[in-house]
Amino acid sequence: MAEKPETSGDLRPDPQTADLDGGLPSVQIDQPHVASLRQRRLLELGQQGGLVTALVLLIIVFTSMSPYFLTQSNAKVILLQVSVVGIIAVPGAMLLLAGYVDLSVGSVAVLSAVAFGRLAGVEGMPIWGAILLALLVGALWGFAQGFLICQLGFSPIVVTLGSLAGARGLAELINNSRTESGFGDVFAWIGNGNIFGYPVPIYAFGIAFIVGGYVWYLSPWARHMMAIGADRVAARSLGVNVRRIPWLLYTMSGLAAGVGGLIVASQLDSASVSIGQGTEIAVLTAILLGGVAFTGGRGSLVGVLVGVIFIGVLRNGLLVVNTNPFLFGVVVGLAMIGAAGLEVLYQRLDRVQLQDPGLQVDEGAHDE
Repeated sequence: MAEKPETSGDLRPDPQTADLDGGLPSVQIDQPHVASLRQRRLLELGQQGGLVTALVLLIIVFTSMSPYFLTQSNAKVILLQVSVVGIIAVPGAMLLLAGYVDLSVGSVAVLSAVAFGRLAGVEGMPIWGAILLALLVGALWGFAQGFLICQLGFSPIVVTLGSLAGARGLAELINNSRTESGFGDVFAWIGNGNIFGYPVPIYAFGIAFIVGGYVWYLSPWARHMMAIGADRVAARSLGVNVRRIPWLLYTMSGLAAGVGGLIVASQLDSASVSIGQGTEIAVLTAILLGGVAFTGGRGSLVGVLVGVIFIGVLRNGLLVVNTNPFLFGVVVGLAMIGAAGLEVLYQRLDRVQLQDPGLQVDEGAHDE
């Protein structure tokens, strides 16, 4: 019989008794700890249910204020308006789940759009070739960020904030005070075309969430991302590649930003450095409202979808009822602060659970 290890309430899996799928030793939990777990679950359900309730109330309010809000045509407009934010939010939410963040997505989007404009407008490259190279620019930018953060240990916030300025500055350098436009009907179809009566970007938005949903709920990747975000050291001890996974996610985030930038450039038929402003805030707010913890280790992609739609309904509703357009920024800022407040409550409940002496690991689970 192996010597029984001491326990101190640490819930991190023992690498000898847990597998890569997240298996944990059996635990015995007394009533005080059960109560704290119930509080945490109620808070999680309250956040998700509260967001859905707020969305429904928002729809009711805007519908009562304008007969044009709750219509099929306006619903298409809302989905079209949030398609870019939704596409970028999928890898962004996965990054945050793993404990990382990308604050440069708006600038990477404009860099990809300007790179496309340069290649197609100035260099005369065929449209599809310019599109592929522009997407490669976004992916490579994300790849480089991932290398600095995941391989060299740079701060995610510092690197992505630097990229926020650097990518947009590089776009302005490439643009050289001129805006390329007039890319033809093929490129215009990407942002303005329709399939069965629905705009093409909505389909891209749906595909992004379908692929993201498969990764999040049906593949082992979700458990690995969650393990990295919850406890990087423990995840490494279980054999999870704590560097490669977030590195790939940064690459996917850059690629998604590139897709978003090309969609906006197609809608405007212009590769301007002014696109993409405020995208970082909208994406991060939708992710946080959806319940993904800023510190990682917890979240729901369905919640992120609701958060994205909430942002779209809010923006569209304020325009439909003719309110001051600057009010949207104020409300989004307050929503982000509210999401941060809920995160503080989560962290306090986590500390209560870890400090609860009633949580004891079943020593028999460690016996050989």
